[in-house]
Amino acid sequence: MSEKKQTPVKARYALPFFAALAVLTVVAFILPLRPTRSQTEKRSLTQFPTYSQDALLEGSWFDGITTWFSDTFPGREQWLLLSSRVDELHGYSAVAIEGELGGEGQSETVPTAPTTPVTLPTYVPDPTEESREQVIIETVPPPSEDEESWGGIDAGEDQNIIYGNSMIQIGDSTFGFCAFSQQGCDRHINVLNTAAAVLADKDVRVISLPIPTSVGIMVEKQYQQKLHCAPQDEIIDYLFAGMHSSVVKVDLYDTLVAHNDEYIYFRTDHHWTARGAYYAYEALCKELGFTATPLESFREWDMGVFEGSGYSSAPYPRKLTKDNLYAYVPTGEVSMLICPDGRSGYAWDLIKDKSHRAANTKYMAFLSGDHALCIVTNDSIPDGPSCVIFKDSFGNPFVPFLTENYHKVYVIDYRKYKTMGLRNFVTQYDIDDVIFAHNLNGAQAIGTSNLLDALVR
Repeated sequence: MSEKKQTPVKARYALPFFAALAVLTVVAFILPLRPTRSQTEKRSLTQFPTYSQDALLEGSWFDGITTWFSDTFPGREQWLLLSSRVDELHGYSAVAIEGELGGEGQSETVPTAPTTPVTLPTYVPDPTEESREQVIIETVPPPSEDEESWGGIDAGEDQNIIYGNSMIQIGDSTFGFCAFSQQGCDRHINVLNTAAAVLADKDVRVISLPIPTSVGIMVEKQYQQKLHCAPQDEIIDYLFAGMHSSVVKVDLYDTLVAHNDEYIYFRTDHHWTARGAYYAYEALCKELGFTATPLESFREWDMGVFEGSGYSSAPYPRKLTKDNLYAYVPTGEVSMLICPDGRSGYAWDLIKDKSHRAANTKYMAFLSGDHALCIVTNDSIPDGPSCVIFKDSFGNPFVPFLTENYHKVYVIDYRKYKTMGLRNFVTQYDIDDVIFAHNLNGAQAIGTSNLLDALVR
């Protein structure tokens, strides 16, 4: 009697494995199943490369497919989350620091002031400036669906205004590094002085409002060196020491430190809260001679649980205390146009209800995110002044408070606006105040200054 042949043990395990692998490979190449946006990383994922004969011959087309395949693999978000959970099993420390401390996280020593004398750059007005064609803002229908893909920092567009992706986790909160860059500060100083020179013959105030980040306000100053961060009051002092006397300087450091026992910065996000932005508004009003509307006069709007940019990338996310996002609704009759191209705009809510949206998208309640230009009008004060604010995303919860004192608030995201320069803008829209409001990391970034410099000249 012949013996029945036995399938080798290795083959019995290998065949199902390779069959499953083949199925997964086929599934992975089905385009509709591929994600296009990472909610945990707050960025758009790599797109399938466009075919060309040159790209094929150079080999770059296949390289693009490899990058696309790995970046958009179905279930990638879940694998990232699982990886984070596995990392937590390695142990927990009350203070966790990520990043290269000897590189971008290492701060320079802050000098007391720039070494060059404070003077305005030479500016000769263009005689044809006033006669240029005016930009007429056309009203268009709003988008059919609410955009909710952004819930904090946009890693693609903001790479040039942050110092890497380093993070400090202390207990239940996350913090970003804030180093001092003398070169970056000098470039920012030059931008503000250039703006003052460009507008010197106009009755306009140029205002510098650098925004401290949470690590400089919520962590005691004696620990800044230990965390490889620079004292943010010294960074602000250096910036202001180099700016011309005609620039109005609003120092937020002491104001925010006085309120750091309140909920003025998020624990899971790099931004300040709307309450923190309110205290900046109070400081601005004091410097400009305005009367600030009391906080209790605003309607507080609780949007519910918020998970910010730090929640998905923290080393121990389950140790974090989740945030709540609160907005404060202005008291006047306020409306807003969003102008993605700076020339046509659609009506939108200044503060949008995000209470039933995904937890990581709720920062978009303010201005519906970042746009080239927003025009905010308070018809309750038709004779009020007008301002333009050049801002990063920290400015989004700050803008609604400005409507209490300005009839028109023009909001420019310097990363996206390309329509006209500062002098022409001030002339066309009859601007009284020009506000530069950037967080201290962004203010020191060379990329930020390069973009602003192109706008102010």
